[in-house]
Amino acid sequence: MDTSIAAVVNPFAGLHPVTASPDELRAVQRATEAALRETPYYLERFGERGRLFGGSDGGWLVTLCGGDAEYVERQVLWLSRVLSSRGIPRWLLQRYLQILHDELAGSVPDAGPRCAALLQAASLLHDMQRRHIPEPDARALASVFDLRADAAWRARLPGMGRILVGAVVDEADGIASAVVSVVQWAADPARFPPQWVAAVQATVTEARGRVRAGPR
Repeated sequence: MDTSIAAVVNPFAGLHPVTASPDELRAVQRATEAALRETPYYLERFGERGRLFGGSDGGWLVTLCGGDAEYVERQVLWLSRVLSSRGIPRWLLQRYLQILHDELAGSVPDAGPRCAALLQAASLLHDMQRRHIPEPDARALASVFDLRADAAWRARLPGMGRILVGAVVDEADGIASAVVSVVQWAADPARFPPQWVAAVQATVTEARGRVRAGPR
């Protein structure tokens, strides 16, 4: 696989490799834009850097497709810990991997089978979540957040309840800063109205109460 350095697509990124294929880079760009539309949190929180790092991280993820499934999973788990500690829970990476795979499979010849390990890694992240908070519970917590939260901000930040639950799951899985990295922004009273802040705090508390104890 031909590669270039991440700084080519993101001046804030380092020297790690990204795919140099124009077709794959276009698929990464489409996947990134789709993720930004689905989850406005990225741009609300990180601004244009959210788009740029989506491109460089996505370009790097494509390079993993040359390895076996175990290698891909190991690298994705490493990235997931980095992102979660910076306010992007694994649940969001899980969804991005799915979108990225679909864009690659739909537009780049042979990319579907070659990058199937991205879907397997997404499934691994999902299974890790279910060990701590089952999916029905996660969805229920997110729905309650929507009922409590300020309506204007709820429309502006759809999916925020699910992001909070994802952060609690990551915390339960040993990423100590996962919750604080989201809540320090999402419950900032200088940015959000009291009703929203209270909903964030209540959802985190209730999600922590739903975390299963012991081995799964």
